[in-house]
This record gives sequence, structure tokens and C-alpha cells, in this order.
Amino acid sequence: MKIRNERLAAVAAGAAILVGIGSVTAVAADLVTSKDIKNDTIKSVDVRDDTLTREDISDRTERSLEGQRGPRGPKGEPGEPAVYQGVNWSVIDRNVIGNGDAYLRAGPSAGPEAPPSGVGSLGLRTGAPTDKAAFGNQVDFVGDPLAGIDTVKYWVFTTGENAAIAANNLPSVAFEVDPTGPDATGPNFSTLVFTPETATPNAWTELDASTEERWYYTGAAGTASGCNQTTYCTLAEAKAAFPDATVLSAQVTKGRDYAFSGAVDGVTIDETTYDFEPFGVVEAD
Repeated sequence: MKIRNERLAAVAAGAAILVGIGSVTAVAADLVTSKDIKNDTIKSVDVRDDTLTREDISDRTERSLEGQRGPRGPKGEPGEPAVYQGVNWSVIDRNVIGNGDAYLRAGPSAGPEAPPSGVGSLGLRTGAPTDKAAFGNQVDFVGDPLAGIDTVKYWVFTTGENAAIAANNLPSVAFEVDPTGPDATGPNFSTLVFTPETATPNAWTELDASTEERWYYTGAAGTASGCNQTTYCTLAEAKAAFPDATVLSAQVTKGRDYAFSGAVDGVTIDETTYDFEPFGVVEAD
């Protein structure tokens, strides 16, 4: 019995030692701080790879690791100056009313859908029914016979907000003309306007005005021809009404009808397409 008791006492003592070690370890895990570690004793080998982050390194140490700045390289050749293309295209101020605004811009893009060509377009904005915006060319088309224009197309970007005001709340293409030609008397001035009916909101839509019965003349020419805002006609009918008409300007306009914010691009007049970009208007055959 004495031997048995001694063995039991030894086992109990061992268990107590193990419990004590566990307790010391648990206490150490909670109480060990940098004060308990002798300076210069922790080495790189004691730190697991990829465990230190930038936040663990002081700004001063990080700066000390930066290399010295090298010598300045040679000065490069000057680049070509930016050239504005299509200088005869601009805002036609005499046809701008109120807060109507026209400007060359980037976009707009609808998801992956970019403008029809390039990166830009002609932005148009009117803030009220009394506003009008106008952007066009008063130089390159002067004197051209209206009878020679057979194709008129353009792309338009509108929004759901514009369409909610009216389905035909869209920009127009217009030609200022001398209806009877430069050698005849009156009417000597009118604007031949195309008015689109509808376009898909929040997307680019191509409008073909070549055969649509949505054209009218302003003023006396509209009264004389019967091609007016009460009775629209086709482009062919408008030309037949004044066979000697000559062009004074080509324009993209908006107003005076509704508030609008959107864009136009890729205006095609016969064989030439005019691509509106942030730094000018580019001709594309």
C-alpha cells in the first residue's frame, strides 16, 4: 500500500506541474509586452515571412529606403500644336435666343455605345421653350443650289426626360436659303427646317431626313409654297417649290419649343459626313 500511495502522489504532483505550466503560459500570452523583450533580441528569422505590412514601418524608415533621385533627362522635342478643324463650323450667334447653348464635347456614351464616330459630338441645350440654340456653317455652303442636296441624315442622342416632355422634342437640321435665287426678287430669305418625330431615349438614333415628309419653310416662302408648319412636305417637294433656291448656311438647331439637353453627331449632307469632335468638326467621305 505504501508503494501505491507514493505512485499516486507522484502522478498528482505531475498533474499539478502541468496545470501550473499551462497557467503560466496563458498568463504570459496576456501579459508579455515590448517591455518584457530585451532590446536587439528579436531578429529577422523570428518574424514569419509576408506578415509585416507598410503600416508596420515608420515613415522615416520608409524614406530612408528610397533611392537617390537620378539626373534630369534631356528635354524632348516640342509636340505639334493642337489644330482646330472645321473652322467654318461654329455657334451661329444671330440665331441663338435666351439660354440656348451649343458646344463641342466628349461623349455621350450609353454603356458600351459611343458616339457614331470618334469620341465627341455636338452638345445642345435649351432651358425653356423660349430658348434657341444654333450651330452651323455660314461659309462653305453659300451659293450651293438647294436642288443639288438629295441626302440629309444625322444621329441624335436624347433622354427619357426630353421624351417625357414631347416625343418630337429633338434637334433639327436646317438650311437658310434664298428661295428664288440671288438674281430674283422675293422671297429672298427663308429657313428650310426638318422636324423629326421621335428617337429612342438614352441611345444614339440615326434620323434620315432625305425622304421624310417633315420639312417646312419659314416666313413668306412657307406661305407661297404651302410647305409650312401646318402642312409639312418632303425635301423633294421643298426643292420643287423653289427650283432656283440657293443655300446660305447649314445648321443644327434646337428650339423654340421645349427644354432639351442632348447631342447630335454624324451629320451627312449628300456625300460628306461631318463628325463633331471636342476640338473641331472633321469631314469624312
